[in-house]
Amino acid sequence: MEEETTLRFSLRVPKELHERLAASANEHNNSLNAEMLRLLDVGLRREKEKVPDKGLVEQLLPPGMVWRVERFRSSNGLSSNEEAAKRLVKFALEERESTKDILEKLHASFQKERDLRLLAQNVIASHSATTNIKYGKDYVWFETKSDESGAIDKKGKLFFSEHGNEWDSSMDYYTPQPSETIKKSVENAKPYNWQTLKSDPDLDDEIPF
Repeated sequence: MEEETTLRFSLRVPKELHERLAASANEHNNSLNAEMLRLLDVGLRREKEKVPDKGLVEQLLPPGMVWRVERFRSSNGLSSNEEAAKRLVKFALEERESTKDILEKLHASFQKERDLRLLAQNVIASHSATTNIKYGKDYVWFETKSDESGAIDKKGKLFFSEHGNEWDSSMDYYTPQPSETIKKSVENAKPYNWQTLKSDPDLDDEIPF
């Protein structure tokens, strides 16, 4: 009967570990074999009961928002909560960005990429506020949900119209903010109170997901 329920195998262990096993066996009044079985059983049960590590989304967000991220992930067929959260944060930030913010991004990107079509693809077309894009020989023009328009030419000059004017209809030059001005505005911004985010139900109206 014993042969049907047990399995015999050889196990090589370091001398120091063997000594620790022997000491543990003496402490628990077990044979060395029985003590090894006991420790194996304890270790396997602890491994099984171990709570899996939380992902980054679960660590940072309260449960109610994690559920919303998971729902978005499921409905859009995304691979992970992290990917879903990235998209939602992108959408949320873009909802608050203006046409001038897009122009600022174009200005920053133009320092590294001078191809207007690539700029349009990476900055304008991918932005959720963009409603219309037109390509000219030496410029890219776009319109946003706020009925404003912006443009960039091959020299990196920026143009803006709060009335949604076309490229050839008296758009104004737009001068980007100096980087020092942007840095100061970020430094002077009040730190976000995450405790408020977790406790204030009225903030649900501020979160677009």
